[in-house]
Amino acid sequence: MSDLLLSTALPLTLIFIMFGMGMTLTIADFVRLKEYPNAIAAGLGGQLLLLPLMGGFLAVFWGLTPEFAIGMVILAACPGGTTSNVVSFLAKGDRPLSITLTAVNSFVVVFTIPLYTALAIQYFAGATDTTIKIPTAQLMFSVFAYTVIPVSLGMLVRRLAPGFARGVGPFYDKIAAIAFTLIVLLIVWSSQDSLMTILPMVGGITITLSLVMTGIGFLLAHLLAMPKQQAITLAIEIGIQNTVLGMAVAAMLDGVNGLSGELMLVPCAVYGLIMYGPAIVMILIGRRENSVQTARAVSSDLTR
Repeated sequence: MSDLLLSTALPLTLIFIMFGMGMTLTIADFVRLKEYPNAIAAGLGGQLLLLPLMGGFLAVFWGLTPEFAIGMVILAACPGGTTSNVVSFLAKGDRPLSITLTAVNSFVVVFTIPLYTALAIQYFAGATDTTIKIPTAQLMFSVFAYTVIPVSLGMLVRRLAPGFARGVGPFYDKIAAIAFTLIVLLIVWSSQDSLMTILPMVGGITITLSLVMTGIGFLLAHLLAMPKQQAITLAIEIGIQNTVLGMAVAAMLDGVNGLSGELMLVPCAVYGLIMYGPAIVMILIGRRENSVQTARAVSSDLTR
């Protein structure tokens, strides 16, 4: 069952989710980059640079085995996705900023994920170009197939049938959320025999990564004097990862330099469960802040 989950169910679930995300995007989401350059720069810098660096640093600090360490870097190299958009919406954050970051990342990760993965394999597994051939081209093609193609098709549907895309969107999001949760639970369940042994090894580090990067999101927003809505969105975007994509990438590397794909995807699977804790906190903070701002606005209107 584990092989079927990794080889078939996982890639199909990822494509399904990314297609749905594409139906929420338009070309305007890319054009919107110029509207808040500081927020975009902070978001992309946090997701594409700080996260992988922090993932690698924590893996070294924790003294993880090569599979888990590489899995942490893969996890950290897979930003956001539809989950961060949904959480940002529920938290009353700046959803246009969230969508814009997701739109850009969906295309940039085709290059960054293979790069960080190759570096992680070289560092943690002691692999060099002379010992093994890291499948960089295959990684790029797979990430392209899992992200750019379904996202582009989803955007095409949105372009040709906007009414259909908007109408099916809420239902599609619910199905995608269920599929995402189900695939993570199935993978965890299929590895239940070793889970109690593995969880103490990666539970602490994945929780730490989530909390640290969420905090860094807030810190960047504070340093750039960003509005609270954008600060909440930045913390969500940097703290939530596309764990399904990470698991798909890890599974594809099974056997490379003798590494186990099933072990490499464990940090992603665990993170896919624990990241909802900080996400719920962000939703509560965001909704409370929104209520406070609404109350102030109403009070201001009444005193005029």
